[in-house]
Amino acid sequence: MGNDDLKQDISNGASFMSLSKPRLNLHRFAFYFITLAALVLIYLKFSEVRLMRDLFLRSNFFWLAGVIITQVISYYFVALNYRDVLRVKDLEVGVRELFPVTFVIQFLNQALPSAGFSGQAFFIQYLKKFGLTVAEGIGRAILELATLYMAFGVFFIISAAMMFSNGILGQHPEARYFIYAFVFFAIIAISWFLALQKRKRGKIAQWVIGKMHGYFESHRKNKKGKDGNGVNHAGHIAMIIDQFKGTFNIGELRKRARPFWLAFFWQNMILLASVFTLYFLSFALDSKISFSVAFITFTLTKFLSMVAFVPGGLGVFEGGMTLILISLGVPAQPAFAMTLLLRAFTFWLPMPVGWILYRWYIHRYELEHPYDDFSA
Repeated sequence: MGNDDLKQDISNGASFMSLSKPRLNLHRFAFYFITLAALVLIYLKFSEVRLMRDLFLRSNFFWLAGVIITQVISYYFVALNYRDVLRVKDLEVGVRELFPVTFVIQFLNQALPSAGFSGQAFFIQYLKKFGLTVAEGIGRAILELATLYMAFGVFFIISAAMMFSNGILGQHPEARYFIYAFVFFAIIAISWFLALQKRKRGKIAQWVIGKMHGYFESHRKNKKGKDGNGVNHAGHIAMIIDQFKGTFNIGELRKRARPFWLAFFWQNMILLASVFTLYFLSFALDSKISFSVAFITFTLTKFLSMVAFVPGGLGVFEGGMTLILISLGVPAQPAFAMTLLLRAFTFWLPMPVGWILYRWYIHRYELEHPYDDFSA
């Protein structure tokens, strides 16, 4: 056997060992884990899903088609919000690129109930391909939430005016507690915004950073021994606080006022699409409600979901919306049916679309980063 043949055999053997070496891709593992979590969620809610199917089959398909169109448009509004929030961060990404990502984010938030963290974590990683750092990605997420809370504030004020003009506050004095709670959280939000305008970190921020630094430093030493060679996460707390200050700086927002107010506008349109979804569902079930009832019901239910700190608002959303509809004069059975169908269109139906697109993004990532894996 010649030297060339020997070298070829060695090369082939090395290639075979490389191909046969078991590898575990972290992104593929995450995909299967999240898929399993989604299947478990469907299993736990199977009776609810079956009831939604029965309600769907008994409903008016003309109005259901309107609901589906409205929901697709709402995801387009989400993509427009993402685009303009990124423009505030001096990054230009087209709506065509962002539109499918909205379904993936929704799927991750539903499969892994984590108050929206799982979807935001994926989006932050996704935006790295456009040169956005993790810190800037966190700032973008903060800005997106800010536009959402601002838009919801507008909707709540309009709902309060509707309840006052329609005499609902007189008929249901307990509704005033919603207003008191909203004013309480609004005062906290405005105070926080004003506090972030200070150039230097406040005493509270310094105290939080100091405490978290001490915790992570102690944790690092306990994990890696006396010298503490582990990763130190203490600086991340300071980075997040600095992102809050930089994101809500009035001077910076003025420089990018147009994309900021556009992002705020799209959040209003997203909420309005959900109101129309509930309104159309009442027609589909032949239990028509007024637009003002749909507006008030959705807004108050959304408020309950936001302040309850329950991931995805599961349980709180269904129970809250049903009770509010009943209190506004809707019979119990159609009120429950509207709630379940709204949950079906906003929570369950987008899941398969998000799952397919998430698998596609994982496959594309593997093609672009063939060596970004971990040995088993």
